[in-house]
Amino acid sequence: MWSEALSHHGKYVLIMSVISFGTMFQLGYVTAYPNTAFTEFRAFIYDSYERRGVTLTENHFNWIWSVVLNLWYPGCIVGTWATPFVAERFGRKVGLIVGNAIDVIATGVNVVGLLTHLPELVTVGRLLTGVGDGLAANCLTLFLQESAPTQIRGLVSGFQELSVTLSILIGMLFGLQYVLGESLWILTAVAAVPNCIAIFVMFFCPDTPKFLYLGKKSTIRATEALRFFHGTTHDVEECLQTISQESANEGKTSFREVWNSRSLRKAMLLGSVAFGLQLMTGTVPITLFSTELFRRAGFNSQGAEMGSIIMAMLNCLATALSLNFVDRCGRRLLLLVFGSLNVLSIAAYALFAELSEVTTWAKYGCLAAMFSFTITFSFGLGPVPWYLTAELVPQKQRSFIQSIAFSANTVAGLFTGLLTLPLYGYFDAYSFIPLFIIPSIICLIYLFRQLPETKNKEIYEIVKELEAR
Repeated sequence: MWSEALSHHGKYVLIMSVISFGTMFQLGYVTAYPNTAFTEFRAFIYDSYERRGVTLTENHFNWIWSVVLNLWYPGCIVGTWATPFVAERFGRKVGLIVGNAIDVIATGVNVVGLLTHLPELVTVGRLLTGVGDGLAANCLTLFLQESAPTQIRGLVSGFQELSVTLSILIGMLFGLQYVLGESLWILTAVAAVPNCIAIFVMFFCPDTPKFLYLGKKSTIRATEALRFFHGTTHDVEECLQTISQESANEGKTSFREVWNSRSLRKAMLLGSVAFGLQLMTGTVPITLFSTELFRRAGFNSQGAEMGSIIMAMLNCLATALSLNFVDRCGRRLLLLVFGSLNVLSIAAYALFAELSEVTTWAKYGCLAAMFSFTITFSFGLGPVPWYLTAELVPQKQRSFIQSIAFSANTVAGLFTGLLTLPLYGYFDAYSFIPLFIIPSIICLIYLFRQLPETKNKEIYEIVKELEAR
């Protein structure tokens, strides 16, 4: 699939890969570097409060650290719900530029907070980062979905998750003490560079053909956009005719209108469950705290850091490989099969983590379970939910329902990220059962019963199928 996409759509693949990486870098990078730089951030927080004459306990630190990290999510909800307004009024391109610009500003706030020993300012920076990431990530989903040729839509849409996995790996490596971990402000400032590159590239790109044709009613600009993205040999008239099939589904976009429409209601629920499941399995806290979890399982600091880095490398490799199969095997199959294996992996980790209290060999079971978790996540729950919702919805309602679904993802990330470390301190790995395993099983059962296959289908065909189910 990669070779076919590069040979027939090389220019488009290159442009989308640069925009995707630049836009999604911040989201993955800021999730990863606190993991391997955990000791340095811990020292920063303790030192900041000691300067004020306050001595923190371990339990106080756990809650402060969880709040600092997870205020990203309320910000992300704000950015997500700004998406329909920005994307529909000003366009997907403007939304991408604004979202990336907010991330650059947020990085500056984080740097100032680190240099002045103000954890509160770092928290504000994380909140602003969430706003930028929420807006940029949702606009990127729309941009990729509405500009990609149908035959490689799944591959190109997977660039979002692939970019996140690459940025997580970079964040893990840069956070190491002997790389940038000892200089937290430089470690943090790096995040703004890809955002600036994405902004620069976006200035030379048109908006999506679907937005220009259906939203702005401009056949000329839509034709120019199709030729820019798909090449001059592409049948523009046929493509415009296919796009026009979605216009029949236009209407007022409000929650009541969505809920009263059979197809839109199903799309909203399916997208929300799939997107919520993506983080309900625990990938955010595992990414944030894997080094600490490995330490508690019995590994020394060096072994725990190496385990986290290997996980990030496996994540990148498996995600890249998964993009070869998404347009062949289908979204439903990958989501359900690998989602189920993902839940089994986290259950296995919980079992081995408890056994590590009584036997040393169990820590290697923890390692194997985490590697299995990473690989199975990368083949199913990692890439598929990013674009599944957009494939279920007509152009007019796409940004609105995408925002609802991504909000479910954000709430799941906030819930699991905020509670995991404190509850793990109280209940050890048993906390994974109510936090991750039971909610994930419920979501998988719902998707098994309701989710249609979307591969190689036009959006209007998928909408008709949802109406008939």
